Amino acid sequence: MPAIYFQLGLVQPFADMSAEAMPGQEGVILVKGDGKLVGLRLGEPQLVMKLPEIIAELGLDAERVWNRLRADDDVMIGRRAAVWGGGGP
Repeated sequence: MPAIYFQLGLVQPFADMSAEAMPGQEGVILVKGDGKLVGLRLGEPQLVMKLPEIIAELGLDAERVWNRLRADDDVMIGRRAAVWGGGGP
């Protein structure tokens, strides 16, 4: 299954970037730009279940992090594109 990435901040293209495993949370990677946390990568989608614990441990704003989680809502809002690869008859 694909990983889930939460973009928590912006950095300049030339920023010093690093990625490190979160201590005590297997599969969670902290992405830092110029020394500050700018991203959170969950290696497995199931780790979303641990997100409240991760947020608390890192001292993050829960509303800000949860707002970064997106799902496929295209069907409900009428934006679904052709899934067969074509657009016309």
